Amino acid sequence: MLLKNYAEQKIKFPSDKTQLVIARKVARNAVYNSSATLIGNVSGLIITVFLARALGPDNFGIYSLSISIAFLVLVFTDLGINQTVIRYVSFALGKNNLPMLRGYIRELAKMKIVLMTISAFSLFTLSGHLAVYAFHDERLTIPIKIVSIFIFLYSLSGFLTGIFNGLNDFRANFIKSITYELFRVTSIVILVFLGYSVIGALFGFIIATLASICVLAILLFRNYGECIFGSIERIELRRVVRFTGYLTIGSIAWTVFAYVDSVMIGMFMSAEYVGYYRASYSIIGAVAGILSLPAVLFPVFVQLEGRDLENAFNRVFKYSAMLAVPASIGLPAISKEVVLAVYGSKYLAAIPVFWVLSFLILRSAVGFWGVIFNAKEKPEYPVRAILLGMVMNIALNYVMIPALGIVGAAIATLTSNVAVWSILAYLSKREFGIFFSPSHILKPVIASLIMLVFLIYATPTTILEGIAVVLVGAAIYFVSLYAVRGVGKEDLGYFLEILGR
Repeated sequence: MLLKNYAEQKIKFPSDKTQLVIARKVARNAVYNSSATLIGNVSGLIITVFLARALGPDNFGIYSLSISIAFLVLVFTDLGINQTVIRYVSFALGKNNLPMLRGYIRELAKMKIVLMTISAFSLFTLSGHLAVYAFHDERLTIPIKIVSIFIFLYSLSGFLTGIFNGLNDFRANFIKSITYELFRVTSIVILVFLGYSVIGALFGFIIATLASICVLAILLFRNYGECIFGSIERIELRRVVRFTGYLTIGSIAWTVFAYVDSVMIGMFMSAEYVGYYRASYSIIGAVAGILSLPAVLFPVFVQLEGRDLENAFNRVFKYSAMLAVPASIGLPAISKEVVLAVYGSKYLAAIPVFWVLSFLILRSAVGFWGVIFNAKEKPEYPVRAILLGMVMNIALNYVMIPALGIVGAAIATLTSNVAVWSILAYLSKREFGIFFSPSHILKPVIASLIMLVFLIYATPTTILEGIAVVLVGAAIYFVSLYAVRGVGKEDLGYFLEILGR
């Protein structure tokens, strides 16, 4: 039934009709994925605000450092397997080959279980040594042991989600997010109120992950049991290993890239500064996550070629930039109000970091480069770019944290990210002939600068006034964007077509 339904979607339409069918599919998945991300980010902000206030800067720093360590080690439980399962499940689905699909899932599941077990056990065993010799704080010993259990379970949850996404089912992301965040918020609040402090907060992650695994397993066996049970076809293991091998290197490099700033702050400065830094990062990550589409487009790009791939990229880049650019330029103007409203006056030291990291929101517009290369089985290109970015990030952090503190870490992170984006943009142009139109960036920048003038002079004193300022600023932006012809009637017509109206 699964492959029959999918085959019906593979009817050959004229190019413009194909784009519309793809756009509707992407829009549906984007709604599910963005809703899941929104729920996760809102929940994450609630948890961050609650813990920042309940634990205080010192204990919140211990908690933040423990989570950063967990996500650094988490890469070794995956090594690119989650992306590999999405890529090859989608590939087998496009071929209408169910035995091949099962073969990919089972072989990758074996690899995943081995990595999960080794990584979690190693972290649990070495927790005391890491706490004392790497971070010079014995209080980290028990938190690291707890997060070692979390990474085992969280990695399993990620693999199950990858299967759903490879099947082009992002509704599971939404259901998983609701389950995970409901249990996470409830468990953390209850355990912290009961006096378990950092330990209780971390156990909340374990409880939430267990609940989400149960829900995903039920959905998978009930809706896609035929993808798990039945005969299998021998897969091209060398092809998969090559792809996974590059993603392994890329996953390690990207995780180090993403979390090394927090870890190096913990090495050079006291734990409370990690808390300030992660407080800003959490807000920026929440906004960027809501605006991001690369995860939704991965299984779609796998099945697109030539002109259809180029047209899909141009559409997505234009509309993503239309949202990411004003967010990255406008947020610094209201950073003080945001930090005060979310965290309180104790976290005012996070504001300069906020100014710099806001520009990472642009990743939601330029993050498609790596997705295209992976979809076309050329992961070596983004891997090389990320490796260069990782080395640059470590070197810049090493120099800039002692000189500029957490602001130096933010500058190092932004600089190395921009370098990676630029390299991948150039390689995409060279390999696929795919590149964005400069007007898709320049026109939103012009409209955003007009909006920025208003935001600078607006001085909200209450949360309601702040919301009003944001809404008026957004209205000014879109009017300005229309005036510079960055958006027009044809774009509105396209959105209405996607909605089927």
